[in-house]
Amino acid sequence: MIKPPSILSWAGCAAAFAATLACDPYCEATPEGPGNQDPVSLESCPPLPPGVEPIEGLTVGHVVDRFGGLYLTLSTRPLACGEPAVQHGYCSDDEQLGLSVGFPARQAVVGEHPLGYPLHVEFEAPGRRNVGGGGDIREARVEIFEITDSCVTGRVIGLEDKHGPFDGGFRALRCEP
Repeated sequence: MIKPPSILSWAGCAAAFAATLACDPYCEATPEGPGNQDPVSLESCPPLPPGVEPIEGLTVGHVVDRFGGLYLTLSTRPLACGEPAVQHGYCSDDEQLGLSVGFPARQAVVGEHPLGYPLHVEFEAPGRRNVGGGGDIREARVEIFEITDSCVTGRVIGLEDKHGPFDGGFRALRCEP
C-alpha cells in the first residue's frame, strides 16, 4: 500500500523550493560597506543650497570621468567607484534604489538637464529597472549646481513621479575605478 507523503515531507519540499528561488546562481549579494555619504567623506564637497533636501537613504554618490564626459551614480547600495546603478551582477532587491546618468562633455556643465537623449540614464526602483532612459522619464531632470575637482553637487527632480528611485539633492565624490 502506498502511503501519502507526510506533512514533514511536504514542509521539506517547500523549504527546498523556497531556498532554490532565493539562491540565484547568476547574481551575487550586494557587498556591505559604509558608502561615502558620511560627513567626513563629504568634507571636500560644496554644501547643497538652502532648501534642497538630500536624497534620503543614499549610501554612495560618485562621479567618474568617462567617455569624454561625466558618469554619475547615486545608490542605496554601497557600490564601488564606477559601478553603474543597474548593470551590475548583484541580485535584484526591491529595497535598493539607484540612478546612473552619463553626461556627454557638452552636457557636463552646471544647469538643468532633462533625462533623455543625449544623456544615458539607468535606474532601479521597486519593481522597475530602466536602462537607456526614454519614455516619460524625459520629463524628469538632473540639475547640477557645482562641479569641482573633487565633487559634483546637484539634485534629481521629478523622477519619483515617473516611478523612478528618488528625488532630492546629492553630493557625489569624484573617483577613479
